[in-house]
Amino acid sequence: MRAGPKQLLDDSPLPLRGSRRRELAVARFASDYIRVPRGHGVRKPLRLRPWQRSLIASTWDRRPRPRLAGWMLPRGQGKSSICAVLALYELLAGADGAQVVVVATDERQAGIVHRVASRMVELHPALEDRVHLFADRLEVPARGSSFQVLPAVPKRLEGLDFTLAIVDEAGRVDQEVYEVVALATGKQAASVVLAIGTPGPELDQTVLGRLQAHALEYPDDPSLVWQEHSAAGFEDHPVDCRHCWELANPALGDFLAVDGLAAVLPPKMRESSFRRARLCQLTDQLEEAWLPPSAWNSCTAVQGIPDGAEVVLAFDGSFNGDTTVLVVATVDQRPHIDLVELWEASGAQVPIVDVEQAIRQACRRWRVLEIAADPFRWARSLQLLDGEGLPVLEYPQSPSRMQPATARFYEAVVNGALTHSGDSRLARHVGNAVLREDARGARLAKERRDSPRRIDAAVAAVMAHDRAAALAGVTRDSIYI
Repeated sequence: MRAGPKQLLDDSPLPLRGSRRRELAVARFASDYIRVPRGHGVRKPLRLRPWQRSLIASTWDRRPRPRLAGWMLPRGQGKSSICAVLALYELLAGADGAQVVVVATDERQAGIVHRVASRMVELHPALEDRVHLFADRLEVPARGSSFQVLPAVPKRLEGLDFTLAIVDEAGRVDQEVYEVVALATGKQAASVVLAIGTPGPELDQTVLGRLQAHALEYPDDPSLVWQEHSAAGFEDHPVDCRHCWELANPALGDFLAVDGLAAVLPPKMRESSFRRARLCQLTDQLEEAWLPPSAWNSCTAVQGIPDGAEVVLAFDGSFNGDTTVLVVATVDQRPHIDLVELWEASGAQVPIVDVEQAIRQACRRWRVLEIAADPFRWARSLQLLDGEGLPVLEYPQSPSRMQPATARFYEAVVNGALTHSGDSRLARHVGNAVLREDARGARLAKERRDSPRRIDAAVAAVMAHDRAAALAGVTRDSIYI
């Protein structure tokens, strides 16, 4: 998009092959003026598929026209492209002064639809001559219409007045963000809120899930239309069931490659993630084992870590009623992990002096490059050890840090890119862990908050592997070599 002063635009109406049916009008607009911006059929006219036209007809050609629409689709179905086409049609052929807004989990995610729409404008002279492109919006001055990316911050969304609002990734977007947007509908004679996305974890707690539940309970509510492409009801079928693939993925074999789905089949990812993202099937995210069966045992290499070896220590400390652990990992292309010490409090306070002494002894035994530790409740001990010259590294267990570390650990285990000594206590904690997902990502958790099954050693192992791999220069790609 051009920086600086904008060129003079053509203020004449865009020649259109109109229709009383919005579905047909949008399809004609797409084939006449939209060029595929990337991927399959790039730079060729975009021809909406029958299933895409059906989605549009279900919302814009229904009478009375609903104010709310929920579309649930798996990954890879061209959601961003169809949203961009709808936005551009609204700008160029909708009511004068049309206002289109898009919000998502954050501005980066919302910007995807904006970037796709901008590229579509750049690829056709008739659009480029009529639309001004900006970093966060598109404008058609002759019509007084605009398309804007908005921050996912409720207080900054107050006062909206749109004709079309797109809530992208509605399976993960915050409920409050959606509600602020939805509450603005009705200001225009014809305005629509389109919530589109793939199921997130714990669907019933998401925007998409609540719309689905309402549509099922009140199928005659004229204010809401619900459309989904899913393999719901076939959760008992194997994950590689071709019937389920075709049922949930209308783009399969068209602009979604079959081998793309096959490439990410479990155990290369968790079955629940594949079913949710590729089949729109709902599974119990909290009860599924974190690692595939036998994956941890297959990495066993009964060996010690020789004295003087370069290692990192990872410390996960509790105060009382929980477990405190110290884990070691070699700084190597294929890190070896072992449990140094484990203190199970059983209701009593953890012996802080003993813990500090164990860390000192480990530093005397090996060449410790880092001691990765969450400072929560242990800041004084860490300051003391740091003051003694030990290489303490604060490692807060925040979602932004633990999510990628957990993913790397998982990949290393399933690809045999780490080893461990087979300690039964560490194995027990790893086996107890489940992966909990929410809007902030995936992280290790107990099966339930009050579960007595401890996972602290698993968390420390993730921390140790993360720092050992980083110091050894192991990248995510190198895991597959």
